[in-house]
Amino acid sequence: MKKLVFVFLVCLCVMGCEKDVIDQMEAYYTESMGLQSVTIDSVKTFSNKVNNYVTQFPEEKEHHLYPKIQANIKSASLRITITADTTWAGDTIIYF
Repeated sequence: MKKLVFVFLVCLCVMGCEKDVIDQMEAYYTESMGLQSVTIDSVKTFSNKVNNYVTQFPEEKEHHLYPKIQANIKSASLRITITADTTWAGDTIIYF
């Protein structure tokens, strides 16, 4: 009887851990959707967090959201910002 209870508890623990892993990838995906509005340093920190998690749980590279998370990280990392100072003092003369 004790063995049966032990096996049952082990199965519950394994199923509970699997649910946490799935929820973690969904949380990472949700967080990655907002990366366009944060700084590049925050994107790098998030990228390191995801890479550490995937290193700890290598099977998560097969999760259906993992490629989407990586794509969101790439698109947030490759932004170019161009600013122009429009408050020039004086006239601008262009010679041809």
